[in-house]
Amino acid sequence: MSEEKSGLLRDRLNEFQLDWAQAPVKSEQISLQKMRGKKFLLIGRDDSLLRAVQWSLEAWNDECKADVSVSCVTVKDDMWDCGVWQADYVILTGWCCREIRMTVLETMEILEEYLKVMQVLTKLRCERILLLSDGRVYGKLESQFAASEYEAGKTDPCAPGFEAQYFLQALESMLITCARENGASYQILRTGKLFGTCIETMEHSVYTFARLTAGSKEDVRKLCPERNSYISIHDVLTAVQFVLTKCPANKIFNVTGKQADASDSELVMMLYQNFPQQCRISLNWAPPEDEAGILLNTQLIRRYGFVPQVSLEDGLIIQVKCMQNLGKVFIFDNTYLGKLTKVQQILLGYLLEIDRICKKHGIRYFLAGGTLLGAVRHHGFIPWDDDADVMMLREDYDHFLKVVQDEVPDNIFLQLPYTEKGNHNPFTKLRINNTMFATEFTSKFLNMHNGIFFDVLSHDQTGNHKWSQKLHLTATMLARSIVFNKWGNTNIKSGGKHELICKIVSKAKKFVPMPFAEWAQERALRFFQKRKSEYLYDGMGRNLKRGAFPKAWLAETIYVDFEGYQFPIPKEYDKYLTYLYGDYMQMIPVSHRRTSHSILLTDLGEYSGYRCPGAGED
Repeated sequence: MSEEKSGLLRDRLNEFQLDWAQAPVKSEQISLQKMRGKKFLLIGRDDSLLRAVQWSLEAWNDECKADVSVSCVTVKDDMWDCGVWQADYVILTGWCCREIRMTVLETMEILEEYLKVMQVLTKLRCERILLLSDGRVYGKLESQFAASEYEAGKTDPCAPGFEAQYFLQALESMLITCARENGASYQILRTGKLFGTCIETMEHSVYTFARLTAGSKEDVRKLCPERNSYISIHDVLTAVQFVLTKCPANKIFNVTGKQADASDSELVMMLYQNFPQQCRISLNWAPPEDEAGILLNTQLIRRYGFVPQVSLEDGLIIQVKCMQNLGKVFIFDNTYLGKLTKVQQILLGYLLEIDRICKKHGIRYFLAGGTLLGAVRHHGFIPWDDDADVMMLREDYDHFLKVVQDEVPDNIFLQLPYTEKGNHNPFTKLRINNTMFATEFTSKFLNMHNGIFFDVLSHDQTGNHKWSQKLHLTATMLARSIVFNKWGNTNIKSGGKHELICKIVSKAKKFVPMPFAEWAQERALRFFQKRKSEYLYDGMGRNLKRGAFPKAWLAETIYVDFEGYQFPIPKEYDKYLTYLYGDYMQMIPVSHRRTSHSILLTDLGEYSGYRCPGAGED
């Protein structure tokens, strides 16, 4: 028996393992309250899947201090007669997605071991026992037939794959029988073909084709014309915790990934599209009867609210890049149809223009938000970032607004509420004419300027005391919420202590004229402008809820390298970035490294080939 190890997961796992280990807690599909203080008993073979489940549970302690307790036991441990186990949830990893090639005697021995385990487990006073299984249990299905939980294909004892079907059916039947005899609650989770980085499972097309692509090896492979359901380890781990905490007992659930049903030819096309210089796989057609597909119907688990997070295409990209072991920061190369590097070049040009204007007029500014983080951590843009920001103190921000209109080139539009009817952002956006870069929100207002944008924000003074800061923060938040939600015709959403206030204000906002709402917003931002204060807050930006921080953090400036140029950042950048992001040197999970904005419309216009003077090749 092994207990959970001490130390943070990020100190023990590589970035690909950490990505899927953190997937359940970051999915926001499992309630922290349902996990807090729970005891988990994991039982299976001593393999990577058992460890993956263990780490995904330990992640709750790293991220939320949830006091989750995890114990791991292998089926062969001779400890099953003592009956001393205590657990809220028991998870049996079983033989999910593992090769099943055993003699009759080996099979019977393993089933006897599991029977003994299940007889003990079903007598425990636990909330739920979950067994992991997979789609092989259905046997051979008709072409394009997606099996639901209580359906089955044809069973042919002489056909390949019958051993796996029989073995998995036996494991499931033993759990159901023991549970019913002892009045225990059980669940069975059947997965599609499991794949993932650093996970040992049975060999299948995803692994084979990814390995060939990673090695740029030319190869000819037999084509399986049938579609199969696949699932990444991220979604398996999330589904395990979802089913245990959100789904009813004594049921069977199928689970697959996001957009994860594909044939061999579709897998190869995904690889060709994402690795055109490396994927050199040719396919030969094979008769349909050579290999059956495993296609699962997942309507039931989705009906209870489960949403898979990692698409088959993204999973393939992660798989190949992990196998390549390039030693570079992972990023999806197909972001914005290959335009991300172009967008970053345009944003760099913006930065140089801002720098020129500010130096000319003696205006202090700093790189802000993700741009500041990128400067410190990457010496340039965060590889998956699609925007750039600078921040100023209020006096410098007001000075900037007085001169910027006369300084920017004619192709730049200064977007403020008083320069464009219908725009209600509290901060300054600079947009390039004849381009399109519309977010999910701004695409609702295509009569507005939606060009490639650059944000300029002010950090305003707030109170010197906790109570005044709290009142100022609340007033600013409500004023901004009224403007934003009135603009988007949506309800104000908030939780915690302000939920009732937000509900009242949400009802009342329809009676508040927009000019008055914007006046109140501006008044809130500037409330402490002429008062002596030692604290600032990000009233305009996305970090409003972070609260106040010492003004002294922005008192001094240093210059750092950013994409080969020198730009100003606060001397106390470490304190400021810690205030914004916590441990800011830790990058977001691999599978989340898409861009930061939900851009729906992109058109770079004549700037599609733009490159800053002196910048290197893309």
